[in-house]
Amino acid sequence: MSNHSQSIQVEYSPAFRAGKRPYTGKILQINLTSGEMSVDEPPETFYRSLIGGRGFILHYLLEQTPPGLDALSPENLLIFAAGALTGSVLPGSGRHAVGAKSPLTGALASSEAGGWWGSELKRAGFDALVIRGKAENPVYLWIDAGKVELRDAGHVWGKTTAETQDLICQELGDPKIRIAQIGPAGEKLVRFASIINDTNRAAGRSGLGAVMGSKNLKAIAVRGKTTVGVADKELMSVVTKWIFGSYKDSMGWAISRGTSGSVKFNHDSGGTAIHNYQDGIFAGIENLDGDSLFQTLVKDRDTCEHCPVHCKLVVEHGDWHSQPSGDTSINPRYGGPEYETIGALGPLCMINDAVVVAKAHELCSAYGLDTISTGGTIAFAMECAEKGLLSGLDWHSQSFDFIPQFGDGQSLLHAIEAIAAREGIGDWMAEGSARMAQRLGGSAPDYCVTARGQELPLHDPRLKHTMAMGYALSATGADHMHNLNDTFANFPGSDVCARLKEMGIEAPLPLFGIAPVKIEAFITETAFKNFLDSAVICHFYPYEYKHMVDAINGAAGWDITPDEINQIGARIITMARLYLLREGFTSADDQLTPRAYHKLADGPIAGKALAPAELADALQRYYQCMDWDKNGVPSEQALKSLKINFRLPAAR
Repeated sequence: MSNHSQSIQVEYSPAFRAGKRPYTGKILQINLTSGEMSVDEPPETFYRSLIGGRGFILHYLLEQTPPGLDALSPENLLIFAAGALTGSVLPGSGRHAVGAKSPLTGALASSEAGGWWGSELKRAGFDALVIRGKAENPVYLWIDAGKVELRDAGHVWGKTTAETQDLICQELGDPKIRIAQIGPAGEKLVRFASIINDTNRAAGRSGLGAVMGSKNLKAIAVRGKTTVGVADKELMSVVTKWIFGSYKDSMGWAISRGTSGSVKFNHDSGGTAIHNYQDGIFAGIENLDGDSLFQTLVKDRDTCEHCPVHCKLVVEHGDWHSQPSGDTSINPRYGGPEYETIGALGPLCMINDAVVVAKAHELCSAYGLDTISTGGTIAFAMECAEKGLLSGLDWHSQSFDFIPQFGDGQSLLHAIEAIAAREGIGDWMAEGSARMAQRLGGSAPDYCVTARGQELPLHDPRLKHTMAMGYALSATGADHMHNLNDTFANFPGSDVCARLKEMGIEAPLPLFGIAPVKIEAFITETAFKNFLDSAVICHFYPYEYKHMVDAINGAAGWDITPDEINQIGARIITMARLYLLREGFTSADDQLTPRAYHKLADGPIAGKALAPAELADALQRYYQCMDWDKNGVPSEQALKSLKINFRLPAAR
């Protein structure tokens, strides 16, 4: 520890300044209650064992928070972490991770965001920020090339993300400052509020924006003055030359339409949930597909640092400069909807109007809301209305005196406004669908579609059975990213199959069911994905083990092997399991809500749902492969082999 004070000036380390390493070697700790700041300087073994991102997040949560804390209390940590590859020349490395205890699930919150903020944090002198406490009044953090100070944020409290971005950049006199911030939803402690950077990238899931709001922290502005170095430029160039020479062929889908190009395909294959998981076919899906969006709304493409793909849409509609009340004009500052957003705010809510869906996305970006949980919660409320469970309830609001209805675009937009403001029915929805279901009682829990209290992504577990297991196991609640995607592992030539073959696993995999080979594949792929989320690197790039070996060794000067990559991933997964167990979760919580097993009568996956007993059997086989007991508790030998020093408190 060093420089224990209420403001701080940190010098770049000589190795980082000289461009010889990808780490600054410094992690900033901030106590917002006292204003005190200090710097950790961990040894290189810390970096190699955890890599960054989710690894750092879990280390600090396990070591520096007490079990059972209220996620919205000052004791919770909010951690921003870059990784070994963040800010490097490698395409896909313009990312960072954010973590905390989740106010939505009570479990781990760990989310990754693209853009430019994470790289700028490194250039500003820090590998990670560990933030605790609560400021007396709204503040924002200003990090300028190693100089750190807290500044008053009263003038931006209540502002949208674009407004806040503009005001802080004007105040600091530099339009190139990168800002991570919350919108009004985070200030109102909406349990699925997100943290937005660059106005259109989100650390979206599990309520990280509410944690930031609970600390009266509006924003973190960063500006750096050096580059992120590499230890072995020649070795790193092996990977960069390969990806620049191959990405146009391997990532044509991303180049042409981004993830919006998969909307109709996912619907037609049965991957997109419809009518809150009640239907198998959605009329008008073609209106929401990339081909239609590009003809009607897309005006530009955006990208992240060091990424040539430009997969992110920028949409525009109408006279967004004036935006009268109720208008559906769309400001391009907020980017455009991706597949998950389109699915959650479109078919899940029975909306096939692309303008409405894009406007709903804009509102979520402006207010700082996770689009997946927003759509999932609104769809749940719409079904409750459809079944007559919301009639006659007193929402204590005149301005939002409505009940959301399937297929009603204005109803969707009103619901988002109500959630962000916590007004009327929006105050109930702001708690998430699981809490709202418990509050409503009766049959309401039957309509809720969650795992560990978090709304499912738009990859239907009735098509993707191994992903269903991943939803149930995930320490963050349902998540499709640190998971194995059955459909991606089901065709020759996919990057998933290439990685599995590298590790000696038979591929392609069968689509339905969870055969033993799929358990083995799941263990390998989730270890790789957790490594990526610690490195921190984009999952869209078709990197294999051999590429990550060259990239990480080229960046840091190490001699990591494919087996060590898997060991690092397994270490992070096991640390996340320990965090769950410490917070009171058990194997009984490794489950999906009943609707996820509901067999559809029509559509491409009619009658294909996984049965609860099949999932339970697969989980037991997974526990055994991981050297966990039948209750999902890692053995002492498992912890020893993974070099995990943390141990659970003794049972009373």
